[in-house]
Amino acid sequence: MQPGLTWSTISSKAFGVRYFNEGFVFDNGGCCLFDIGQNRDYLAGLMNSKVFTLILGQLNPTLNFQSGEIAKFPIIQSEFENKYSINNFSISKNDWDSKETSWDFKQNELVKQKNYLLRLSVEEYKSYWSSNFFTLHHNEEELNKKFIEIYGLQDELTPDVQLEDITILQEESKIIDGELFIDPVPVLFQLLSYSIGCMFGRFSLDKPGLILANQGETLQDYFLKVFEVSTPPLGDGGLFLPDDDNIIPVVDGEWFTDDIVGRFKTFLKVAFSQEHFEENLKYIEDTIGKDIRKYFIKDFYNDHIKRYKKRPIYWMFSSPKGHFKALIYMHRYQPDTCSKILNDYLQVFIAKLESSKQTQTMLSLRVDISARDKSLAIKEVDKIEQMLKDCRNYEKTLFLIATQKIAIDLDDGVKVNYQKFKEVLVPIKGLEKEEE
Repeated sequence: MQPGLTWSTISSKAFGVRYFNEGFVFDNGGCCLFDIGQNRDYLAGLMNSKVFTLILGQLNPTLNFQSGEIAKFPIIQSEFENKYSINNFSISKNDWDSKETSWDFKQNELVKQKNYLLRLSVEEYKSYWSSNFFTLHHNEEELNKKFIEIYGLQDELTPDVQLEDITILQEESKIIDGELFIDPVPVLFQLLSYSIGCMFGRFSLDKPGLILANQGETLQDYFLKVFEVSTPPLGDGGLFLPDDDNIIPVVDGEWFTDDIVGRFKTFLKVAFSQEHFEENLKYIEDTIGKDIRKYFIKDFYNDHIKRYKKRPIYWMFSSPKGHFKALIYMHRYQPDTCSKILNDYLQVFIAKLESSKQTQTMLSLRVDISARDKSLAIKEVDKIEQMLKDCRNYEKTLFLIATQKIAIDLDDGVKVNYQKFKEVLVPIKGLEKEEE
């Protein structure tokens, strides 16, 4: 489909248009204006101005913005250098493309800076995007001023734009007492999400853009795309390579050397240097307000579901009580993935729990330890028994799924494929209802 401007057919907010390039389609939720040619910048500036909102309100005092109502708007052509709209397009697109859910996403903003101190990277991020924010604000007021003059509405309108109406930094910023505040927490959440993408090979620290994003792609494809070789390059100690089996355990404790926390720490060392690792990790934990393991166990997947609007590309396998969890990347899923989770991770985890239970039981029976240590050992035994019960119940369910060797088709979408594994994945509230 050819480029154009689009807007929401029904909206309780102020009318506004967005530009789309070739290759996008629309449905009845939005109308479009085509064949705009060299008038794009002028029309976009006009249709996003206070002038357009005022006059459109007179022509169509409803919340329904059909193409017929928009076509009634009187266009007054005027010659002026529309540098403001052009600049606004650039700033808004850069903001959109800085998020990993954009088709044109290249690299995380903090990683891109190549600053070894994460604290300084965040400050640089805030400075750069604050400047963009206020440039956009200035440009919108200048556009309002231009169109107010063209339409002779100086007595009805002022060019002022509220800071709350600037639409970039929606995830990261707040307006408090008339001032812009950029919250570092969502900025760091974006980094944490990007790190998971690097763990699975969706992204790479060594090449911008999507790497593994097609069904059936393997690590060999990753090496060919990133390094132009079919095997890991020699001397890869300074590289951060994807997980080899597409399975990353997410458990409370250091039960696996390659669990999500271990992988993230390696990512942090490679992306921001070994020298500043401790300082950077402390900065993350202090800023988000919790230990990094607790974040990945308790919060990451909820954040991922929200970020991808209930269409997660990373799937969290989880026992009913959550004592065992493992993350996979759906684009690298294979029919034997569930069997690998069962045999190489869940059953290994159960064996480790049984060994730990035996150790704690023997400790609780010793006569040469204090009453406090004996009590702690007994409590640990009780805790492990609950974990074992949860994992053994999950083992039965996962076994039934694993024996089916379920195939998926990415063209069916997340909703359809996720339902095939709903007994063993973290449930997504409302997903089944939406599917119906």
